[in-house]
Amino acid sequence: MQTVDGECVRWSDDDGWGVLRSDAVASEVFAHFSALVGDGYLSLRPGDRVRFDVEPYPSGQDGFVFRANDVRFA
Repeated sequence: MQTVDGECVRWSDDDGWGVLRSDAVASEVFAHFSALVGDGYLSLRPGDRVRFDVEPYPSGQDGFVFRANDVRFA
């Protein structure tokens, strides 16, 4: 796993997931709300700067080949 800095490009509170982007990763990264680190209800908005662990996502989700873990506000 690699820790990278990036930003949220899309987020849906209704669906509970979104998309992150980092210059250090070859494609966009799937992020589930359960990967957000902090207390209480957490959500992201497009443009939010984040730091996250990225790993290959072999089973994929909506065509994504990477997923985020331990997503924190940067």
